[in-house]
Amino acid sequence: MSTHDSTINRDSQAYWNKRATTFTRDATSDYERWLLDLLALEAGDEVLDMGCATGTLAVPLARVGHRVHGCDFAEAMLAILDERAAAEHLPITSHLLAWEDDWEAAGLGTDSVDVAFASRSLMAEAVGPFVAKLDSAARSRAAVVVPDSLLPSRDPRLLTYLGRTAKRPQNARKVLRALRTMGRIPTQATTTTVRPMRFSSFDEARADLRRLAGPEPFTAREQRLFDAYSAQHIVRRAAESPSGETSQMWVLDYALPVTWVFIGWRTDGSPRG
Repeated sequence: MSTHDSTINRDSQAYWNKRATTFTRDATSDYERWLLDLLALEAGDEVLDMGCATGTLAVPLARVGHRVHGCDFAEAMLAILDERAAAEHLPITSHLLAWEDDWEAAGLGTDSVDVAFASRSLMAEAVGPFVAKLDSAARSRAAVVVPDSLLPSRDPRLLTYLGRTAKRPQNARKVLRALRTMGRIPTQATTTTVRPMRFSSFDEARADLRRLAGPEPFTAREQRLFDAYSAQHIVRRAAESPSGETSQMWVLDYALPVTWVFIGWRTDGSPRG
């Protein structure tokens, strides 16, 4: 997981730790299938999943025989991943690791895995050093999936209602620039997903919606608008948990689409994509 800041904001660990219980665990959506197809892993590949969360991708990869290093900076996410791996005796090693940490010290330095990827977890302003870390760790291939529309940490509909604007992210362009500097030849593909907004309480949902308005403080007028907007658009609905139990969750009553671009490249000098 990552923030949109130039470096990982350690304060956001609390946010992601709290989200762990409701975070998607199973690779059943079109997005996960899309990404797994693009990764096109070969039998026996050892994989680094940077920003693995609760194992949405790490678990299905391990189930088909890949040894997976699941990395995240949220302890609660990794705790769930460890429970899942232990329950099925899966070859997953979890690492409490952020982008700016010492990957060598974590055993994930140069040529430590066959394939290294980051799915929707590279949101930094300066992506070059982090792209280089993935490239260095991977013996054969690396990939990232980054936003190609307004960041998932912003809600364009709410921003318009408040009279605020947000800049279109440059993540994909920056990744491509970094790869050109490294002499890598990228392949690309795009898809669109809907940002999940599922929370256990109204206050939790409201706090997350506030985050989607940006870090700038509200004016008195914006606060009044936001309060009315929250009351109108945060609603209570039944939801099924991973265990199959039905519970009441607080959700946003409209979709938040995000366009993503997959950028993959060879790290071994091969001309193949």
